[in-house]
Amino acid sequence: MPIYEFHCQSCNGISERYFHNTDAPRTLACKNCDAGDAQRIVSGATYLASDAAKVARFDPKYEKMVDRAMHNSRSADLDRVLSKLKPFPKKP
Repeated sequence: MPIYEFHCQSCNGISERYFHNTDAPRTLACKNCDAGDAQRIVSGATYLASDAAKVARFDPKYEKMVDRAMHNSRSADLDRVLSKLKPFPKKP
């Protein structure tokens, strides 16, 4: 559901309106002063992508680069990390 912003020339206020489709009117009665016509203005938009969509945009070479870096890093060696772990103390 798109959110549109409208700017009133009379009171200089900005108001937001929700519309169920993309056919929002160009002008609208101002919600702040009820006197002037509020003009639709261009406002910023937000796009939320899922983690899967973000990963899909990565360069295909990225996964190979990460694997190579993990292989060359001592701190990423799973056996080394597991050998340093200590068991949790038992509660009395």
